Amino acid sequence: MGSLTFGTDTAKDKYQEFLEEYTEYKDDKTSVKKARNLAITAWHLVDWSFEDYKPLHNLDKIGDFRQTLYPSCPSLKIMHDLANASKHKNLDRPKADLKNTEKHIGTFSHEFSKEFDTTYLAIELMDGTKLDFEEEIDKVKLFWDNYFANK
Repeated sequence: MGSLTFGTDTAKDKYQEFLEEYTEYKDDKTSVKKARNLAITAWHLVDWSFEDYKPLHNLDKIGDFRQTLYPSCPSLKIMHDLANASKHKNLDRPKADLKNTEKHIGTFSHEFSKEFDTTYLAIELMDGTKLDFEEEIDKVKLFWDNYFANK
């Protein structure tokens, strides 16, 4: 069988796709569409890395592989839930403790310091804590940068 991914055939290819989407998102940090697509690609990198580097990780099950990643990057759990919610709407097996997401419309644009009431993509946890999607995806990017630096 040939490629079914239009030339994105390896985990490194998928990582490059992630980096491109990350750059596009950073140019438009309040774009729900760009954030959603970035979360999906960030999460799918788990599957791609598992398949391409299975012998290196010495694990047979993707769930076991995921469990090895979460301690290094808990934000991957958030990307899991955002990616799967965008596909299925509802989550049967959530990984993060998410309650809601929204585009918070602040008084100031996102170019201002975060000390001001700026517009941002908010992720609300069950305990009421609000996270900024940008901060979470930055953590995920750092994780994937480190992961692929050794591949």
